[in-house]
Amino acid sequence: MLDNVNETIMYLDVCNLDQIAESGQCFRWTPCREGGYIVHDGADQAYIKQIGTVLVVRYAGNTLAKWFRYLDAGTDYRHILESIPDDDKYLRAAADRGCGLRILRADLWETMVSFIISQNNNIPRIKASIYALCRKLGKPRRSLLGEVGKDLGKDFYFTFPTPADMADLDALQGLGLGYRDKYLAELARDVMLGRFRPDKLQDMSTDEARRYLKSVRGIGDKVANCILLFGLGRHDAFPVDTWMKKIIDREYGGKFPLERYSGTAGVIQQYMFYAERTR
Repeated sequence: MLDNVNETIMYLDVCNLDQIAESGQCFRWTPCREGGYIVHDGADQAYIKQIGTVLVVRYAGNTLAKWFRYLDAGTDYRHILESIPDDDKYLRAAADRGCGLRILRADLWETMVSFIISQNNNIPRIKASIYALCRKLGKPRRSLLGEVGKDLGKDFYFTFPTPADMADLDALQGLGLGYRDKYLAELARDVMLGRFRPDKLQDMSTDEARRYLKSVRGIGDKVANCILLFGLGRHDAFPVDTWMKKIIDREYGGKFPLERYSGTAGVIQQYMFYAERTR
């Protein structure tokens, strides 16, 4: 167990960790016997437990600001929920069902890789591939909580592999990635060589960042919007997958009124997606 473990309390009046864990935006959350979740993001690990509107966050070193940002603690989700018009009965019910959701601000590289893996895939397989990827190519680090460590004895977890770790296509074999392994190895090499610069995305508009992401082989519109939403915190990004297309066709005649939700469409999308998956 680490020596430099710290603990803090966050007050979030709109938050439900169980809903977030099942929302399709995070793939490295482990539920704990004592309640709460061990959360991995990039190279870091935290333990987060919820008691009403209080989150107890245990973390290593000086990473507290990272976890505030990760949980999007600065966004007023109550205001977003209250902004949904009563005349949209479907969306009102979906938001009520998923009213504890928050949009995570995850590690950008991990988000890019995870959502490339997600295409034409399901959540259990995505999680399995990411777990195998980290176990094979990530670095072992001492865990915050020995009893939930499952990788090297009880005291270690694995970081998310870097582009340098993933640039060799042969190293990606046997991880259940299928055809996606070629996309990931190519992207990793492009990042290492500076042909693709994830850091440039921060300074781009959402439309510019979407075009830049779609210049990567293996990233289409849906994956680009997921990266924008979950890796860059662009709440105006609106990913549409088969679940969302089914909702839009059934409830909105094939066209969702995005103009009604300027700046919050990505949050709205999560309410819809979560409600559909948990019906």
